[in-house]
Order: sequence, then structure tokens, then C-alpha cells
Amino acid sequence: MNDLRIVEGGTERIGDLEPLWRTLYEYHRGIAEGVAGVRPFEDTWRQRQGQYQGWLEGDTDAVLLVAERDGRAVGYAMLTAGPGAATWDLGEVVAEIETLSVLPSERGSGVGGALMEASRRWALERGVRTIAVGLAHTNVGAQRFYEREGFTPFYTDMVLDLRSR
Repeated sequence: MNDLRIVEGGTERIGDLEPLWRTLYEYHRGIAEGVAGVRPFEDTWRQRQGQYQGWLEGDTDAVLLVAERDGRAVGYAMLTAGPGAATWDLGEVVAEIETLSVLPSERGSGVGGALMEASRRWALERGVRTIAVGLAHTNVGAQRFYEREGFTPFYTDMVLDLRSR
């Protein structure tokens, strides 16, 4: 892991993320049973690029952390920070991992852990005491990763597909 570096990126790095987004997209396609179907890749990438652009250029406190090995993006994390929950005492500001993706060839090499460490530092610099992440209930691998990183289950999101009623 000596040649791995984590750098903050701006909107100029969004294009570098497409292969990593595709990796995450393909993974999500594989765990989609029991969840919702996935949109065509081009649609998801167009939407996500717009979100990244908006977060990085807008009023949202956000960061793009890019894991590079030999100058090539091998993983990334996009985080936003916003007001804490009205009911739950999670702090005045809560960070959320919007995306964390690592190339399959880099999984198990410490890239995800390095991105999480950089995410913790970024959050602590803002006075954040809680980082949240959402994941599909079928994403057992991600759940294990986040549990190893110290996350615990907190909130359950439920959806109702109105087309099925």
C-alpha cells in the first residue's frame, strides 16, 4: 500500500470516476434481487455526475476523496455534510458517505480503509461526530466492510413501490 495516496479532487476529477462508478453499478446489478431493479448505466452515470457537480460546486459541504495508485484512480469516496437529525443526538452536523467504490482488483488491499481514514479526518475537521452510510439490505459485503470500520446499524429505510399496489 506504500504507493497508494488519497487526494482531494474537484469537479475536474469527476470524469476519472466513471470506471469506478461502473464497477459499483455492476456490483449493484448483482445484488439487485430483493431490492429494486437498476437503471441503464448511462442514466445512472449522468445523474451521479450531476449530483457530484452540484455537491462540489454548490452550497453543500462536500469532498471527493480519490485513491490513486501510480497516478490512476483505483477508488473514491464522496461525502457530504449537513445538519444533524432533529430527533436523534448524532451531532449538529452529520456526514454521509454518498459513494464509496474500489476497483475489484484493489479490494482487500487497504484502499477502502484508507478512504475511510481520510473520510474520518475530513469529518472531524468539520466538527462532525457521526458519519452515516446507506446500503441495500442485500449488500452483505458492504455491510461487513462498514462494520469492520466501526459502523453499527441505526436506521432502516423502507420503500413502497406504488406500481405494485
